[in-house]
Amino acid sequence: MKAHQHIQNTESSMQATLNWDGHDREFKTNELDTNVSFGNRTFLGVQYTEGSDSAYSFVVLKIPEHRLVEGAALTIGAGEEAEISAYFGSTSIDRSGWATGGEIKITQMDETSKAFSATFHYTIEDPMGRVEIVNGSLSLSLANHARHNSVGTGRVQAKLDPVIIPSLGNLDASTIAFKDLQDGRIRLLATQHVEQASQGILMMFNEQHARLFYLIGNVIHDMVGGSLKYQWDVQKRTLTATFTDYVVSYKGIEHRITDGSIEVTLA
Repeated sequence: MKAHQHIQNTESSMQATLNWDGHDREFKTNELDTNVSFGNRTFLGVQYTEGSDSAYSFVVLKIPEHRLVEGAALTIGAGEEAEISAYFGSTSIDRSGWATGGEIKITQMDETSKAFSATFHYTIEDPMGRVEIVNGSLSLSLANHARHNSVGTGRVQAKLDPVIIPSLGNLDASTIAFKDLQDGRIRLLATQHVEQASQGILMMFNEQHARLFYLIGNVIHDMVGGSLKYQWDVQKRTLTATFTDYVVSYKGIEHRITDGSIEVTLA
Protein backbone atom coordinates (compact mmCIF):
# COMPACT_ATOMS: atom_id res chain seq x y z
CA MET A 1 0.00 0.00 0.00
CA LYS A 2 1.36 3.40 -0.89
CA ALA A 3 1.91 5.72 2.02
CA HIS A 4 -0.46 8.66 2.19
CA GLN A 5 1.00 12.12 2.71
CA HIS A 6 -0.81 14.04 5.43
CA ILE A 7 -0.37 17.59 6.61
CA GLN A 8 0.57 17.55 10.27
CA ASN A 9 -2.37 17.16 12.67
CA THR A 10 -4.85 16.56 9.85
CA GLU A 11 -5.01 12.76 9.87
CA SER A 12 -8.53 12.04 8.64
CA SER A 13 -11.08 10.97 11.24
CA MET A 14 -14.79 11.15 11.94
CA GLN A 15 -16.62 10.23 15.10
CA ALA A 16 -20.05 10.62 16.66
CA THR A 17 -22.44 9.02 19.12
CA LEU A 18 -25.58 7.29 17.87
CA ASN A 19 -28.66 7.40 20.11
CA TRP A 20 -31.82 5.39 19.40
CA ASP A 21 -34.48 3.86 21.67
CA GLY A 22 -32.31 4.32 24.72
CA HIS A 23 -29.28 2.74 23.06
CA ASP A 24 -25.90 4.41 22.58
CA ARG A 25 -23.25 3.35 20.10
CA GLU A 26 -19.98 5.02 19.21
CA PHE A 27 -19.31 5.77 15.56
CA LYS A 28 -15.61 6.17 14.77
CA THR A 29 -13.71 5.81 11.54
CA ASN A 30 -10.57 6.86 9.71
CA GLU A 31 -12.24 5.85 6.43
CA LEU A 32 -13.22 9.38 5.50
CA ASP A 33 -13.60 10.59 1.92
CA THR A 34 -14.43 13.97 0.47
CA ASN A 35 -15.47 14.94 -3.01
CA VAL A 36 -16.63 18.09 -4.82
CA SER A 37 -19.47 17.92 -7.31
CA PHE A 38 -21.48 20.78 -8.81
CA GLY A 39 -20.22 23.25 -6.23
CA ASN A 40 -21.01 21.06 -3.23
CA ARG A 41 -18.48 19.28 -1.05
CA THR A 42 -19.51 15.93 0.34
CA PHE A 43 -17.94 14.22 3.33
CA LEU A 44 -18.46 10.46 3.67
CA GLY A 45 -17.35 8.48 6.71
CA VAL A 46 -17.90 4.71 6.79
CA GLN A 47 -17.52 2.48 9.83
CA TYR A 48 -17.26 -1.22 8.98
CA THR A 49 -17.98 -3.77 11.68
CA GLU A 50 -14.87 -5.85 12.20
CA GLY A 51 -15.19 -9.39 10.87
CA SER A 52 -18.34 -8.67 8.87
CA ASP A 53 -18.80 -7.94 5.17
CA SER A 54 -22.39 -6.76 5.64
CA ALA A 55 -22.52 -4.68 8.85
CA TYR A 56 -21.65 -1.01 8.46
CA SER A 57 -22.77 2.51 9.33
CA PHE A 58 -22.05 5.70 7.46
CA VAL A 59 -22.42 9.46 7.74
CA VAL A 60 -22.80 11.81 4.76
CA LEU A 61 -22.59 15.60 5.04
CA LYS A 62 -23.11 17.94 2.05
CA ILE A 63 -22.03 21.58 2.23
CA PRO A 64 -21.75 24.15 -0.60
CA GLU A 65 -18.08 25.00 -1.16
CA HIS A 66 -18.67 28.74 -0.62
CA ARG A 67 -20.07 28.00 2.87
CA LEU A 68 -16.80 26.40 4.06
CA VAL A 69 -15.75 29.33 6.24
CA GLU A 70 -14.03 28.99 9.60
CA GLY A 71 -16.40 29.84 12.43
CA ALA A 72 -19.56 29.33 10.38
CA ALA A 73 -22.57 27.71 12.06
CA LEU A 74 -24.58 26.02 9.31
CA THR A 75 -28.14 24.78 9.68
CA ILE A 76 -28.79 21.32 8.24
CA GLY A 77 -32.08 21.35 6.34
CA ALA A 78 -34.66 18.61 5.95
CA GLY A 79 -34.24 16.02 3.25
CA GLU A 80 -31.96 15.35 0.29
CA GLU A 81 -32.69 18.61 -1.52
CA ALA A 82 -31.68 20.92 1.34
CA GLU A 83 -28.79 23.27 0.61
CA ILE A 84 -26.92 21.75 3.56
CA SER A 85 -27.97 18.15 4.03
CA ALA A 86 -26.94 15.06 5.96
CA TYR A 87 -27.67 11.35 5.76
CA PHE A 88 -27.11 8.43 8.09
CA GLY A 89 -27.29 4.82 6.97
CA SER A 90 -26.70 1.64 8.92
CA THR A 91 -27.12 -2.08 8.45
CA SER A 92 -25.64 -2.44 11.95
CA ILE A 93 -28.65 -0.84 13.67
CA ASP A 94 -30.99 -1.23 10.66
CA ARG A 95 -31.99 2.43 10.43
CA SER A 96 -31.28 4.98 7.71
CA GLY A 97 -32.56 8.32 6.52
CA TRP A 98 -32.01 11.95 5.58
CA ALA A 99 -31.65 14.51 8.33
CA THR A 100 -34.77 16.31 9.46
CA GLY A 101 -32.61 19.04 11.02
CA GLY A 102 -29.32 19.72 12.73
CA GLU A 103 -26.20 21.86 12.62
CA ILE A 104 -22.61 21.83 11.36
CA LYS A 105 -20.02 24.16 12.92
CA ILE A 106 -16.80 24.69 11.00
CA THR A 107 -14.05 24.86 13.60
CA GLN A 108 -11.11 25.09 11.17
CA MET A 109 -10.72 26.04 7.52
CA ASP A 110 -7.11 26.97 6.85
CA GLU A 111 -6.91 28.46 3.36
CA THR A 112 -3.16 27.85 3.22
CA SER A 113 -2.81 24.24 4.39
CA LYS A 114 -6.45 23.32 3.66
CA ALA A 115 -6.69 21.75 7.12
CA PHE A 116 -10.41 21.34 7.84
CA SER A 117 -12.38 20.35 10.91
CA ALA A 118 -16.01 20.59 11.96
CA THR A 119 -18.51 19.43 14.55
CA PHE A 120 -22.03 18.27 13.75
CA HIS A 121 -25.25 16.85 15.08
CA TYR A 122 -28.50 15.91 13.37
CA THR A 123 -31.60 13.73 13.58
CA ILE A 124 -32.99 11.21 11.11
CA GLU A 125 -36.37 9.52 11.00
CA ASP A 126 -36.61 5.86 9.96
CA PRO A 127 -39.84 3.79 9.90
CA MET A 128 -38.33 1.94 12.88
CA GLY A 129 -37.84 5.22 14.73
CA ARG A 130 -35.61 8.21 15.27
CA VAL A 131 -31.82 8.22 15.45
CA GLU A 132 -29.88 11.12 16.97
CA ILE A 133 -26.33 11.61 15.68
CA VAL A 134 -24.68 13.71 18.38
CA ASN A 135 -21.21 14.88 19.42
CA GLY A 136 -20.07 14.49 15.82
CA SER A 137 -16.69 15.72 14.65
CA LEU A 138 -14.48 15.33 11.61
CA SER A 139 -11.02 16.47 10.58
CA LEU A 140 -8.94 16.02 7.44
CA SER A 141 -6.76 17.83 4.95
CA LEU A 142 -8.71 18.95 1.89
CA ALA A 143 -5.41 19.40 0.03
CA ASN A 144 -4.27 15.83 0.54
CA HIS A 145 -7.64 14.20 0.58
CA ALA A 146 -9.08 14.35 -2.92
CA ARG A 147 -10.61 10.97 -2.02
CA HIS A 148 -7.14 9.40 -1.63
CA ASN A 149 -8.26 7.15 -4.47
CA SER A 150 -6.22 5.92 -7.39
CA VAL A 151 -7.66 5.84 -10.88
CA GLY A 152 -8.37 2.53 -12.59
CA THR A 153 -9.71 1.58 -15.99
CA GLY A 154 -12.56 -0.62 -17.15
CA ARG A 155 -16.30 -0.91 -17.00
CA VAL A 156 -19.12 -2.05 -14.72
CA GLN A 157 -22.53 -2.75 -16.23
CA ALA A 158 -25.87 -4.11 -15.07
CA LYS A 159 -29.57 -4.09 -15.93
CA LEU A 160 -32.03 -2.38 -13.56
CA ASP A 161 -35.74 -3.15 -13.39
CA PRO A 162 -37.12 -0.59 -13.03
CA VAL A 163 -34.32 1.91 -13.62
CA ILE A 164 -33.53 4.04 -10.56
CA ILE A 165 -32.68 7.33 -12.31
CA PRO A 166 -34.39 7.71 -15.72
CA SER A 167 -31.69 10.01 -17.12
CA LEU A 168 -29.07 7.35 -16.40
CA GLY A 169 -30.99 4.21 -17.31
CA ASN A 170 -29.20 0.91 -16.82
CA LEU A 171 -25.86 0.94 -15.05
CA ASP A 172 -22.92 1.62 -17.36
CA ALA A 173 -20.07 2.94 -15.24
CA SER A 174 -16.64 3.65 -16.66
CA THR A 175 -15.28 6.11 -14.06
CA ILE A 176 -13.18 3.73 -11.97
CA ALA A 177 -11.41 4.59 -8.71
CA PHE A 178 -9.97 2.42 -5.97
CA LYS A 179 -8.21 2.46 -2.63
CA ASP A 180 -6.06 -0.19 -0.93
CA LEU A 181 -7.30 -0.30 2.67
CA GLN A 182 -5.14 -0.91 5.70
CA ASP A 183 -6.92 -4.19 6.53
CA GLY A 184 -5.90 -5.71 3.19
CA ARG A 185 -9.17 -5.15 1.38
CA ILE A 186 -9.60 -3.05 -1.74
CA ARG A 187 -12.45 -0.56 -2.16
CA LEU A 188 -13.60 -0.19 -5.76
CA LEU A 189 -15.81 2.70 -6.90
CA ALA A 190 -17.37 2.53 -10.34
CA THR A 191 -19.59 5.51 -11.16
CA GLN A 192 -21.76 6.76 -14.01
CA HIS A 193 -22.56 10.48 -14.30
CA VAL A 194 -25.08 12.46 -16.34
CA GLU A 195 -25.41 16.13 -15.43
CA GLN A 196 -26.09 16.20 -11.67
CA ALA A 197 -27.16 12.56 -11.38
CA SER A 198 -24.89 9.64 -10.61
CA GLN A 199 -25.10 5.96 -9.76
CA GLY A 200 -22.60 3.19 -9.40
CA ILE A 201 -21.19 0.20 -7.57
CA LEU A 202 -19.06 0.13 -4.43
CA MET A 203 -17.24 -3.18 -3.99
CA MET A 204 -15.21 -4.13 -0.94
CA PHE A 205 -13.08 -7.20 -1.56
CA ASN A 206 -9.97 -9.25 -0.99
CA GLU A 207 -9.03 -12.64 -2.40
CA GLN A 208 -11.45 -14.50 -0.11
CA HIS A 209 -14.44 -12.24 0.46
CA ALA A 210 -16.38 -9.55 -1.39
CA ARG A 211 -19.37 -7.32 -0.78
CA LEU A 212 -21.34 -5.13 -3.21
CA PHE A 213 -23.18 -1.90 -2.44
CA TYR A 214 -25.11 0.43 -4.74
CA LEU A 215 -24.31 4.13 -4.93
CA ILE A 216 -27.00 6.69 -5.72
CA GLY A 217 -25.42 10.12 -5.62
CA ASN A 218 -23.03 9.94 -2.68
CA VAL A 219 -25.22 7.61 -0.62
CA ILE A 220 -24.54 3.89 -0.14
CA HIS A 221 -27.48 1.50 -0.46
CA ASP A 222 -27.51 -2.15 0.51
CA MET A 223 -27.77 -4.80 -2.23
CA VAL A 224 -29.64 -7.81 -0.86
CA GLY A 225 -29.97 -11.37 -2.12
CA GLY A 226 -28.23 -12.08 -5.38
CA SER A 227 -25.04 -13.87 -6.30
CA LEU A 228 -21.53 -12.65 -7.02
CA LYS A 229 -18.69 -14.52 -8.68
CA TYR A 230 -15.32 -12.84 -9.08
CA GLN A 231 -11.66 -13.39 -9.77
CA TRP A 232 -8.88 -11.09 -8.58
CA ASP A 233 -5.48 -11.41 -10.26
CA VAL A 234 -3.08 -10.02 -7.66
CA GLN A 235 -0.15 -9.82 -10.06
CA LYS A 236 -1.94 -8.09 -12.92
CA ARG A 237 -4.37 -6.31 -10.55
CA THR A 238 -7.31 -7.18 -12.76
CA LEU A 239 -10.78 -7.87 -11.40
CA THR A 240 -13.43 -9.73 -13.37
CA ALA A 241 -16.85 -10.50 -11.92
CA THR A 242 -20.45 -11.30 -12.66
CA PHE A 243 -23.37 -10.48 -10.35
CA THR A 244 -27.13 -10.87 -10.66
CA ASP A 245 -30.49 -11.04 -8.88
CA TYR A 246 -29.73 -8.38 -6.28
CA VAL A 247 -32.41 -5.99 -5.00
CA VAL A 248 -31.93 -2.33 -4.05
CA SER A 249 -34.72 -0.46 -2.26
CA TYR A 250 -34.89 3.24 -3.07
CA LYS A 251 -37.70 5.62 -2.08
CA GLY A 252 -39.99 2.70 -1.33
CA ILE A 253 -39.44 0.93 -4.66
CA GLU A 254 -37.53 -2.32 -5.11
CA HIS A 255 -35.17 -2.37 -8.09
CA ARG A 256 -33.84 -5.70 -9.35
CA ILE A 257 -30.25 -5.78 -10.59
CA THR A 258 -29.41 -8.47 -13.14
CA ASP A 259 -26.74 -9.35 -15.73
CA GLY A 260 -24.04 -7.45 -13.86
CA SER A 261 -20.44 -7.56 -15.02
CA ILE A 262 -17.16 -6.05 -13.82
CA GLU A 263 -13.98 -5.84 -15.88
CA VAL A 264 -11.46 -3.44 -14.37
CA THR A 265 -7.74 -2.97 -13.94
CA LEU A 266 -6.62 -1.37 -10.69
CA ALA A 267 -3.04 -0.30 -11.35
